[in-house]
Amino acid sequence: MTYLTESIFFQQPNQGKVNGKVVDEKNYPMPGVSVKVKGSQLGTITNSSGEFSLTTKSETDSIHFFFIGYKSQTISANVKGFITVKLLPDDEKKLNEVAIVGYGTQKKVSVTASLSTISVKELERVSTPSLTNAIAGKLPGIITRQASGEPGGDAAQVYIRGLSTFGSNGPLVLIDGVERDMNVINAQEIESFTILKDASATAIYGVRGANGVILINTKRGELGKPSVTYRSEAATLKALRLPEYINGGQYASLMNEALVNAKQSPRWGDQEIKKFYDGSDPYLYPNSNWTEAVLKENTWQTIQNLSVTGGTEIIKYYTNVGFTLQDGLYKQDETNKFNTNANIKRYNFRSNIDLNLSKSLTMNLSLGGIIQNGNYPGFSMGDIFQSLKVVSPIAFPVTNPDGSPGGAQTYIGWNPWGRSTQSGYLTQDRSTLQGTFGATWDLSSLITKGLSVRGLFSYDRVAQTNNGRAKQFEVKRYLGKDPISGQDLYSASFREEQPLAYSYSNAADRAIYNEMQVNYSRSFGKHDVSSMLLFNQRDYVSLTASSSILNIPYRRQGLAGRTTYGYDNRYFAEINFGYNGSENFPAGKRYGFFPSFSAGWVVSNEHFFKVPAISNLKFRASHGRVGNDQINQRFLFLSTIKTQGQSYAFGPGQEVLYGMEENAIGNENVTWETAQKSNIGMDLGFFNNQLTLQVDVFSEKRQDILLQRNTVPAVAGFFPWSIPYANLGKVNNKGIDALLEVKHTTSGGLFYAFRGNFTFARNKVIENDEPAKRYPYLTGKGLRLGQSFAFVADGFFQSEEEIATSPSQTFSRVRVGDVKYKDINGDGVIDSFDQIPVGYPRLPEMSFGFGGTVSYKGFDASVYFTGAANTSIFLTGFSMWPFYDGLGVNNVLTEYYNNRWTPSNPNARYPAIDVGNNPNNYVNSTLWMRNGNYLRLRNAEIGYTLSKRITNRIGIGNLRVFVNGVNLVTWDHIKIMDPESNDGTGGYPLQRSLNAGLQINFK
Repeated sequence: MTYLTESIFFQQPNQGKVNGKVVDEKNYPMPGVSVKVKGSQLGTITNSSGEFSLTTKSETDSIHFFFIGYKSQTISANVKGFITVKLLPDDEKKLNEVAIVGYGTQKKVSVTASLSTISVKELERVSTPSLTNAIAGKLPGIITRQASGEPGGDAAQVYIRGLSTFGSNGPLVLIDGVERDMNVINAQEIESFTILKDASATAIYGVRGANGVILINTKRGELGKPSVTYRSEAATLKALRLPEYINGGQYASLMNEALVNAKQSPRWGDQEIKKFYDGSDPYLYPNSNWTEAVLKENTWQTIQNLSVTGGTEIIKYYTNVGFTLQDGLYKQDETNKFNTNANIKRYNFRSNIDLNLSKSLTMNLSLGGIIQNGNYPGFSMGDIFQSLKVVSPIAFPVTNPDGSPGGAQTYIGWNPWGRSTQSGYLTQDRSTLQGTFGATWDLSSLITKGLSVRGLFSYDRVAQTNNGRAKQFEVKRYLGKDPISGQDLYSASFREEQPLAYSYSNAADRAIYNEMQVNYSRSFGKHDVSSMLLFNQRDYVSLTASSSILNIPYRRQGLAGRTTYGYDNRYFAEINFGYNGSENFPAGKRYGFFPSFSAGWVVSNEHFFKVPAISNLKFRASHGRVGNDQINQRFLFLSTIKTQGQSYAFGPGQEVLYGMEENAIGNENVTWETAQKSNIGMDLGFFNNQLTLQVDVFSEKRQDILLQRNTVPAVAGFFPWSIPYANLGKVNNKGIDALLEVKHTTSGGLFYAFRGNFTFARNKVIENDEPAKRYPYLTGKGLRLGQSFAFVADGFFQSEEEIATSPSQTFSRVRVGDVKYKDINGDGVIDSFDQIPVGYPRLPEMSFGFGGTVSYKGFDASVYFTGAANTSIFLTGFSMWPFYDGLGVNNVLTEYYNNRWTPSNPNARYPAIDVGNNPNNYVNSTLWMRNGNYLRLRNAEIGYTLSKRITNRIGIGNLRVFVNGVNLVTWDHIKIMDPESNDGTGGYPLQRSLNAGLQINFK
């Protein structure tokens, strides 16, 4: 006899052991279902046929069946015989899952746009003050590059789906719906992080949507008693790849080698070189290790956050206070009474309050305050690192015998240690106030069900004050000891010491934003419809602008709308539009219309679809038009005249008089960029979405890109700065991004997850208004944005005969050991017409990341790798081009010294040393180009969460301790500096972080 009770079929008895099978709502077997005896460790999972076998201890036991996305079942162990358990989908929970979209939310099942999200836990695993560094390699569609690790200046460049224009490519960043800086908030404040990638997702932002949009929502209060969470973490930071320069003995020998190569007599004798090596006379024969003198290997940072959340049916609240401190890598002179190291201290405050004034009217108030104090040496980071590259180890000692900075009559004031410790300091105080007020009125009971209106007003103000306390240190040269008195002798001062000076500068701006929104959402049987119409306006003013033009408010306003339709959770369509404009364009041409259309088909919800392993299969497609008004120029439609223009001398006294000239020639048709974007996507889920795959293929045609005309000949008589701008540029961009995720919990309680993402974006310049080139390979059309042109190195000249029989190289005299170049056009001469496109742009075309997490009984561990590909870097400039400023002047990297051409090393990487600047060798060529691809162990973490039994005993809700690391290992082709650095020879290095912390929750 067989009978049905809820979803369980019973047959014959078999006491002490339970055998059975688990099926879904269509009676298909369900593998991987957790089957567990409640209150014990006894359990198993169903096999590929959905079957299981479980031994119980008592007939009073209960057996629990669990599978993500399905309603769990609990039955008594006192069952008879083989059982069949049917699990039903938790449709309500699944269908009610929402995604953050522009100006609102949508049910995930109905989303037809291309967007990506990341959990806050993933962001928290990267301990960094700048949020842009936490998302690197974590999201499909995002490409980043972090070129510097300096406190306050370590933010990464962020681009959504690569580059599409010659101008601004940065995405629009909205925090709680308002345009704000994402690098000044803490990860612990964030509730959701979403990027909008295609036209369907960004068209409602109109002239600001072409570069993609990042949406960040901060946390809000929750119903319940006050919950207090404290998170504390402290890290030691270790500099990655400090510059390595040769020592004094090597440098002196290299000078001699250069002179011998030039058939001149050596400068240094053997005994003198020995003194440079052994340090027996450190002031007259110095061996200055400038890296060691200026930079330390280790520093530290800490991040602290305390939040309180809770609420009732009437009021909900969330409050967070945070403190971040990141110290720099500069060494200090302990005799100073002031700090010359770089560091930032940031204080964050955020309060979000939601108030239910009635059943239909809600109000929210959000306040954010960020105060950041920065401290830096008197010289900038660029100036300090420039001096490291320019000053040789034998130029002068770090300090003279009397403790003053070493110096000479050349490069006065360039002592790197003097620049970093003896030149005063600079402080930066930056205060940010963010205030947002919003209200929502549900009109369902007054007008019609599903209708509501919403208003938002925000006021943001940013003010920064820089106080400079710079000073000049004395510069003099040590001459040795007086042979009679034994006193130290010095040259006359090349520069006298000056006391601390004082300077200041201020900058302030404010932004006012408001929007009014009408929403309608309703279901009619199998039909779901929604609409949104929004008016918004932003007014931004630079309060300390340097000119009246720059002080004129930047204003933007417009309408945005969206209409969605869904049928039976199978077919979806969506129309979005933005109609907005800017005061920056001519009257009558300030507004543009930006529409988009998208559609989706959830195949897995079709009645004919009967593939048990596939729990979700959805296809999406979108097409639309979006704009970009970030042209970085004001009022280009206006012509201006300079009354104090070019000067001329007249009369016998040659009196200088100024004439009038055209300063800027206006273009009355100037407008924003437009982008035609298309996207085809697929969402695929297996085994009730325990394995998910998201793939998007995209294409963009950017046109009307603003360019200063390049085809205006000089004979036309225009000054270079007055040549007009026009919307002529065109760039195509296409690629693919994808996300793969696996999540599963075994019957024994082991949870494991894997996440991997990939982004590929390749652009092509269609029009750049460049004049016709003599040879087709010299044009930038058809190439990538940022494409490098360089000579093709063909080894080194090994003999005078080879020089005589090779094409003539026109840069300078050519010697044995110099770089040999390919004659591209075959005219027998190497000149500017022999440069061709080489390598890849500096911004990678590919970005990827992958990693996983496992947790079991309170223990958890995670590891994540990131990387980039299709990118090139040029190792050029000071310290890789020895003696660029003359013999014995510039520092030299060990990389060059160990791999230079010599008669005994003819297969070298770099050319032979010369007595000065060698224009033949020091041109941009493939000799200096390197593969910029890399793979980085971006972060790893181990944590332990105390069991509830222990936390209940000590009176807290939750306690987790963790240790994590960032930038742990890097595999690349560069080695001498970080692969994300700018072209050149490096700057302020990135750091490896070893971080320990704890998070306590009090309930």
